[in-house]
Amino acid sequence: MGRASLLPVLRAGAADTVVARKAIGPKVYDLDNIGYIDYLGGGGSSVVGFANQFVLDAVKKVLDFGVPVGFHVPQEADLAETLTRFLPWVGTWWFCRNQDEAMREVLMWARRSGKTEIVTLEGGARLGAGGCLGSSCGDTAVCEIASWNVDRIVGEIRERAATTAVVVVEPLMTRFGLIPLEGETVRAIAEVCREVAVPLVFDERVSGFRVARGGAAAWTGVTPDAAVYGSALGGGFPIGAVGFNADRAGVEPGGDEALATPHSVSLAAAEAVLSILKNDTTYDRLEERSAQLADGILNLADRFQRPIVVNRVGSVFALYVGVAKVGSATAARRADSDAYRRLVSGLREEGVLLPPARSGTGFVSSAHGAKDIEQTLAAFERVLLRFHKEDLP
Repeated sequence: MGRASLLPVLRAGAADTVVARKAIGPKVYDLDNIGYIDYLGGGGSSVVGFANQFVLDAVKKVLDFGVPVGFHVPQEADLAETLTRFLPWVGTWWFCRNQDEAMREVLMWARRSGKTEIVTLEGGARLGAGGCLGSSCGDTAVCEIASWNVDRIVGEIRERAATTAVVVVEPLMTRFGLIPLEGETVRAIAEVCREVAVPLVFDERVSGFRVARGGAAAWTGVTPDAAVYGSALGGGFPIGAVGFNADRAGVEPGGDEALATPHSVSLAAAEAVLSILKNDTTYDRLEERSAQLADGILNLADRFQRPIVVNRVGSVFALYVGVAKVGSATAARRADSDAYRRLVSGLREEGVLLPPARSGTGFVSSAHGAKDIEQTLAAFERVLLRFHKEDLP
C-alpha cells in the first residue's frame, strides 16, 4: 500500500474494506487475488453480478463503433422503449450521466413552480452532494420530516404545502440501513400530495429494478409524478434516469444547460441489464437467495443467542446487532456499532464482505448461487462460535 501514500481517501478506507483488483460474479478480489463473497454490491449496482458476460459483450459491441461523446445516440431511444415496457406509467424519460445528476434535474424541474422547499423523510437516502442537493441551494431549503408516524408525516406535508416544491420519498429508507416504509404510508403520502397539489417523486436510486421489475410503483401500488433511477440500471456503469408520469408527458429539463447525454457504453450496459431482468427467473433467484441468507443468519443468531435483526426487502437487506427490532431511525441508532464492526471484521477474515458501517445497506445479486450463500452462512457460524468462546466468563 506504499503507493497509497498520495491518496488519503484510499489510505483511510483500506482498513475497512479490501482494495479491489477485480470483481467477477458475486466476488471481489484483493491485490493478493484473494476472493471475497461480496454483499456491498457496488451500492446496489451489481444486481446481475460483477462482470456479467452479457453486459460486457454489449459494452464491447458499442466500443467497436467508437465513443461519440457529446452527440445523441440511437441507444437513447432503444433504452427509453425498453424502460417503458418495465414502467408503463412513464410518459417521458430524461437520461443523465449519473443518478445524482438525475436527481438534481428533477429538483430543478420542481422548482419551476416558484416554491422553495424540498420535503423528504429523515430515513431516506440523502439527496446528494453538490448543486441543489445540499441542505440548501440559494433560496432552496431541504426539510426532513423526522418521523415514521404516517399521521405526522401527512400533517407536516399538508402544513408545508404553500412553500413545498416537491416531496421526495425513498420507499426503502436506506440512510439507516434498511427501514422500508409500509405500503399504506406511501399511499397516504401520495394522497396528501394530490390533495395539496404538490408533486411526489420516488427516489429509486437504490430500489429501482432491484426490488421489482416495475419498481416501487409496482410493490407499493402508488404511481408518482416522477421517479429517479440509477444504480442497478447501469449494472455498474454510471447512468441516471428520470421517468415522468404520462400525465406530465412532454416536460422539458429545467436547468440552464441542456442535459448531457449519458455515455453510449452506459446506455448499452443498461439495455443489457434490462434484458436480463425481463426474465422472471432472475427475480425469483434474487428472492430465493436473499431469503436463504436472511433466514440462515437469523437461525444462527438464535442458536448462539446473539441479538441480530435482519431487515430485508427483496435482494436488499441490513443487519443490526444488539437490538430486537428496527423500525425507525431511533431504533437503528440504538444498534451496537462496536458489535457490528466486530462481526463485519470477523466475516472479512472469513472471506465475506458486509457494509463496514452500522447503517450500511447490503445487496444480493443474481450471480450469488446457493453455494455462495452456504459458504457465507458457514462463515457466520465460525465467527459466532468464536465470539461465543471469547465471550465466555
